[in-house]
Amino acid sequence: MEDRDILKIRKILQNKKRNDLADLLRYSRSYLNESSRYGSYLYSTLSTFRIFSPLKQNEQLTQLSEQDSKEIYGAVLLIYPHKEESPEITGIEYEVDFELEEIELVETNELERVNFEYIHEQIKKCENKITEKDYEGAVTNSRTLLESICLFIYENTKGGKYDYKGDLIKLYKEISKILNMHPANYADDCLKQITSGVFSIVNGISTLRNDFSDAHGRSPRKSYKIDERHAKLAVNLSKSIAEYLFLIYEKGEKTLCPNNKA
Repeated sequence: MEDRDILKIRKILQNKKRNDLADLLRYSRSYLNESSRYGSYLYSTLSTFRIFSPLKQNEQLTQLSEQDSKEIYGAVLLIYPHKEESPEITGIEYEVDFELEEIELVETNELERVNFEYIHEQIKKCENKITEKDYEGAVTNSRTLLESICLFIYENTKGGKYDYKGDLIKLYKEISKILNMHPANYADDCLKQITSGVFSIVNGISTLRNDFSDAHGRSPRKSYKIDERHAKLAVNLSKSIAEYLFLIYEKGEKTLCPNNKA
């Protein structure tokens, strides 16, 4: 699991609207290197804060502007303020850790246009929980992301609130009708398969979350835990489908459904 100091630093940076810097530290770990020399405060010890990152991110961190470096240093000082009998951090050292690796997740740049902050929060939570190795939590948020985009589309097309009671499959079927995504509406067999596949994926993520995520209690007979590969797959699929649904909603189903029967 990502160490606590890095998590705190990233939260501070995110709070300052510096998500770009927070993302650079996503796969990093830290080490507080205290010396035996006293600092300028009573019994404080001169120290450096070392941040170990994968090669690609380390290259970016070592090339930060002076202002960006100060932003990260300022976040470190919020965690370790200069005071008596404490480490007195005088700087940050960035180092490569070749054993650390980035976790590749799909980009959803098109979703940045969605004017519903809760959707953006779920995307961030999915990514953060994968980083923190909270795979069950990532699956829970991947389903919440699908629920959120479907509710967003419903309420923006129907003009009213959907009475959602936790049945994602029922909700998705409603959205597929609104967007004319029924496989029979497509003349091309490949598009029929794709739209059928989208339903199967939504159904699978819904079931995976219900059966194995942290959303419910667990029977002692169920010993299997979600692992990294399944969590990453669920998150990537949810993000891709959410973006796909949004694009249909945004651009209009007639441009994507040549055999539209509406």
